[in-house]
Amino acid sequence: MGLFELFNKKNEVEERSIYRSNGQGLAIISLLGGSNITEEQAMKIPSLVACLNLIEGTISQLPIYLYQENGQDVVKVPDKRTRFLNGEANYFTDSQNFKRQIVKDYLFYGKSIIYVERKGNKILSLNALKTKDIQFKQYTTNGITLSNIEVIYNGFAGDVPINYEDIIIIDSGNEGILKHGVDILELALEQNAYSKNLLKNGALPIGVIQSMNRLSEAAIKRLREGWESLYGGAKNAGKTVILEEGIEYKPIALNPEQLQLANSRKVTNSDICKLFGIDESLINAEFNKYSANSQQNLAYLQYTLSPIITSIESALDKSLLLENEKDNGYYFRFDTSEILRSTEKERVETVGLAVEKGLYSVNEGRAILDKNKIQKDYFMWSLGHVLYDAKKNEIIVPNMLGKVGDMNNENGT
Repeated sequence: MGLFELFNKKNEVEERSIYRSNGQGLAIISLLGGSNITEEQAMKIPSLVACLNLIEGTISQLPIYLYQENGQDVVKVPDKRTRFLNGEANYFTDSQNFKRQIVKDYLFYGKSIIYVERKGNKILSLNALKTKDIQFKQYTTNGITLSNIEVIYNGFAGDVPINYEDIIIIDSGNEGILKHGVDILELALEQNAYSKNLLKNGALPIGVIQSMNRLSEAAIKRLREGWESLYGGAKNAGKTVILEEGIEYKPIALNPEQLQLANSRKVTNSDICKLFGIDESLINAEFNKYSANSQQNLAYLQYTLSPIITSIESALDKSLLLENEKDNGYYFRFDTSEILRSTEKERVETVGLAVEKGLYSVNEGRAILDKNKIQKDYFMWSLGHVLYDAKKNEIIVPNMLGKVGDMNNENGT
């Protein structure tokens, strides 16, 4: 082996913070994804699907960049790692579906697990694992702190051990909505099942048929079949019921209106929105309470997306950055500017005001609005103000050439 090859091999040693221990004391088995409600069942609840698609779709569109803070300056750093986060996570998955998967598991199970395929410091791919198929075996020697963690993944070929340092854990701090929202989700599924059965048999009068005479099993069967063929199903709704002699129909006390099914579903949908931390107006225009689109987007970003985005950023900083990069102020951040984009009217008014106040030049304002530059660029400054330079203790009048003078001159002017 030549000197050059030896040097390159040495550089392949990964410089990351890895905690290693051979402690094999008490084993604590942690299974993720266990719940009375399965993911497949939850996806049958329309309001849940609407909330999930909204959050997934928003975050999956946001690019992630690498920045470096050096003193007072923050610089965007070109880096190959962002290609996996914004382009192709791996050979078979694009970044949008990759982000959707980690957001979905984060919300459903409280954790998202990413497997990082590496060769030394070089990242080869990012793979979103299914959280419900992950098992952690945690070890402790003193009963207080962890000494080792083993990760078992039920993959395509059965149980596969994974090195703990090769995974990124995005943790919400709870067990996900499938567990802590199980009562609400079970109620929603029951309401869906009841509505389905009610619609299927909706034209049947909700009551009982009573006969003055004792009926044989064959007669009961013929009566049931005849009733269902004539009055069963939505297509027979509104038909007039004709009863033979000795047959009497008695309605039962409970009906859909008395059960207030519609109001109950509204309450359940509202509770599901609360599980996701979503304002109900985002999925139901009936509840819109914002006067401007930008206000709604700001509230959505602050109260719904920010906790998820911050968790993902923190996990990426911990696992994808080298130790010297952490020391030198590197960090990953989502670009959330697109969320805060307002309506066209609001944008024009906001930019126009900034140009009038002299914060932007005319061309800078046109660039924000995606307009072509004009030949000459100007700042618009008002002549109705006097500028005071506190550092130099000087005042400047914009409509005069130069400065007026020192605030503490001999004449006291």
